[in-house]
Parts: sequence; C-alpha cells; structure tokens
Amino acid sequence: MQYPLYSTLRAGREYGKQWPLKAELNSLFVENKVILLTSLAGRFLPPSALLCAVLQYVYLGSEFLPQILTMMLFVATLPLQGWYWLGIRSAKPLPPAIASWYFQIRDKMQQQGISLSPVKRSGCYKDLAILLQQAYQQLDRTFVKQWL
Repeated sequence: MQYPLYSTLRAGREYGKQWPLKAELNSLFVENKVILLTSLAGRFLPPSALLCAVLQYVYLGSEFLPQILTMMLFVATLPLQGWYWLGIRSAKPLPPAIASWYFQIRDKMQQQGISLSPVKRSGCYKDLAILLQQAYQQLDRTFVKQWL
C-alpha cells in the first residue's frame, strides 16, 4: 500500500536528483535553490537539532522535555518540506510559455539525431528535468547557450 505523502517525498528526492544543477537555470527556475537548501538542511539540521535538544535539556531540565522534543522534531524534519515541495512541483504541468520552450528544445534535439522517449501528455516539470539533463549531457555547449 502506497501512502501519498511517502510517494510525494520519494518523487521529490528523485526529481532533485534528475534536475540539472547548472548556473544558467538559476534565473529561470527556483529548483536549483530549493534543491541546494534541501540538501544542506538534510545534512546539517538533524544533527544540530539533536545538539540543541541536548543543550536545552542540560540547561532547562526535564520539566521542559515536551517543548524540547517538539522543537527537535520540527527542526529535524525541515528537509522533508523541501522534498515535499519538489515532489508536488515534479508532477505539476508546465505553464504554456515553458511548455512551448520545452517542445522547441525537444524538436531541436530530435533534429540533432538524439532519440527521445515519446511524449504522453503536455509535459510536466519532471519531463523538463529529464530533457534538460539529456541536453546538457549529449549536446555541445553552443546549443545549450542558444536555448538557455
């Protein structure tokens, strides 16, 4: 049995791995910033939450234990918010302007002789991430500069 929250978090992690983290995309999409902040938060917030909880327990004592545990759980789970946002964003359909840009890049890549999987729907951000990743891996730098 799949839980929607778990599948959304997993989709967000996969989307974060598929999205190309290139400087050219910083001004166009917010994904680069969210992925960077989520990965940093996932690495540093859980240990710092534990450290803060231990320090608060030492200084405040056991009568503040419910508040300490609540704060620790909140801070330790902040990276989940980033993965959840990425999971929702990955399934979101592309706006018309980005969708036309997506199809133009797709057509140019097919003209260059790159085989792409067929499009089943109008496109979503996950499809855009896969296409951009292929464009960065398989095309030369001039083509990428022309379209980004």
